[in-house]
Amino acid sequence: MVLGGIGEIIGWAGRTWSSQNYSKDSPFFMNIVCTIIAPSFMTAAMFIIVGRIINLVGTEYSRLRPRTYSILFISADFVALVVQAIGGATASSADDPKGAEKGANIMVAGILVQMVAITIYCIIQGDYLWRVLTDRPIRPRSSPSGIVTPRSDIEDASNNFTLEKEAASGRARLTPNIRNMLIGLGITTVFIYIRSIYRTIELLGGWNGAIFVNEKLFNALDGMPIFVAMFVLNVFHPGRFIAIGKERNAIA
Repeated sequence: MVLGGIGEIIGWAGRTWSSQNYSKDSPFFMNIVCTIIAPSFMTAAMFIIVGRIINLVGTEYSRLRPRTYSILFISADFVALVVQAIGGATASSADDPKGAEKGANIMVAGILVQMVAITIYCIIQGDYLWRVLTDRPIRPRSSPSGIVTPRSDIEDASNNFTLEKEAASGRARLTPNIRNMLIGLGITTVFIYIRSIYRTIELLGGWNGAIFVNEKLFNALDGMPIFVAMFVLNVFHPGRFIAIGKERNAIA
């Protein structure tokens, strides 16, 4: 998130610089490249957070192991980042409009890779939450680590069995903190997805397209969504809501 924030600051500094120096290419491409690449670091943070939530709530509900999940989606995010960087370099070093257009198309390919990764991520997450809420594990449930089932001498065997079942279920492990973190992730995902759709359409329209030269659209569909995404992940900060030791103690 820090790298994404730094990238956005550099990008918007380039945009401000470009507004005062129309004839210079450097600030123009500084703005384009940085504001396109920066959100890739934010999506990487989202994928890491989801892996941590799966570890806390229960890996038995997930189609992928948390480690596999992180490796798969962060790799896709890295590919998107590299493709976008290549596109940005191609566009910024082009000597003619045709070369710059080629660079823009490469950047679009990188954004599309990112959108596909986010789409698959949403589908898998939706499936995971549905299985947690309906208690339908994919694999046999292991004994919940760190969960203490309350017992007393006056509780009978059936009460103990019910308590153990509830403690072991993923739904019981969806603490208020984890629910809040999921809400934050949901909001962030929606806004980053909106921004990705806009940037794809913008670049496909060309450097002189009606969407590309519309400042209000850029502010509303790129600047605002990224601001909201960063703001939300600071309010619903993983350090507050899903710190491993803290949240395991809460579950226990």
